[in-house]
Amino acid sequence: MGEKYFSLTDRIRILSEGTKYDSCNQTTTCHTFTPDGRCIQLYKTLMTNRCSGECLYCPNRCGREVTRTSLTPEEIARITWDLYRRNAIEGLFLSSGIVGDPEKTTQKQLDVLRLLRSQGFKGYIHTRLMPGVPRDLLREVSLYANKFGVNAETTCESRYDEICPNFSYRSDILDRMKWTHEFVLKRRKEVNYGEGIVGANDTQFVVGASGESDGEIIHTIDKFKADYGLRRPYFMSFDPVPDTPLSSNGPSPVWREVRLYQISYLLKDYGLKANDLDPVLDDKGFLSDEDPKVLLAQRNKDLFPVDVNEASFEELLMVPGIGPTTAHRILKGRPIEDYVQLANIGVVLKRARPFIKVKNKMQSRLEAFAP
Repeated sequence: MGEKYFSLTDRIRILSEGTKYDSCNQTTTCHTFTPDGRCIQLYKTLMTNRCSGECLYCPNRCGREVTRTSLTPEEIARITWDLYRRNAIEGLFLSSGIVGDPEKTTQKQLDVLRLLRSQGFKGYIHTRLMPGVPRDLLREVSLYANKFGVNAETTCESRYDEICPNFSYRSDILDRMKWTHEFVLKRRKEVNYGEGIVGANDTQFVVGASGESDGEIIHTIDKFKADYGLRRPYFMSFDPVPDTPLSSNGPSPVWREVRLYQISYLLKDYGLKANDLDPVLDDKGFLSDEDPKVLLAQRNKDLFPVDVNEASFEELLMVPGIGPTTAHRILKGRPIEDYVQLANIGVVLKRARPFIKVKNKMQSRLEAFAP
């Protein structure tokens, strides 16, 4: 179906729904996390859902019969400002279909970013870039966006070739992730913290689109963190779209996406490596629908219980129900006198009790919680 006239309200709705495979829901808002850990709400939209790409899973792929429409840079800026001034959002998530080629598309995205920043917009901007974005335009995006990057979609070149046949995993994705990392590092040298925008590298995986295991995804994330300074991976459970080449494939369960997010926090916020998490995978490399941190603790019984008054920061982090913030609070608040004190500083006692002791006392035996 070709593009025809739609009201602004209709176009906002159509293009927000079209970001499903870029931000994991079909509403006009999505969430992201700032460097200080705050969860903020963003207005999310495609600039256009017209696309020359042929990705096998995508509802906006070239040639598929779908209602096509667009928003101009001026319209996106106006909508963003309106929502921002009403405190409905704290920023913008901007993606797009590929209009002609990646260069033309990125130029249009930059028009939005330049316009907003020139008007004094101080909110958060998260920009999803196109595979094959030119290096000079990627550099300019780094001046305006708080988070930006291209979607890896899957774990390796052979799998990518299966689902995104008109792009190259090595040059269109990995080279761009490398450049993004270089530009982020350069901005960190140019800008003092809090005095200007310093972006972060991000990417997304469509979980289950190409048959990859969770172990493959986890090890890929670990490699991207080491090689490209990946800040935060995003995940989208594959859901077959009618009239696409993968329409007859089964969907990936949403819980798998949830568990991968939990794994990503363990990799980024807890300092674990992919190999540390191999024990929570089954023989085929897949996660189960259970909290991976609890499973990891159950598979390392010899590490527990830990004495909260003697344990190191790293030992406290291994305890279910204790995160980085509460671990620091425990260290600062020692000596810990009782479980009430732990609860007051944020420890989730329901999860933590089997794995800790306070004043040489335990409230539950670890064996009672073992699988």
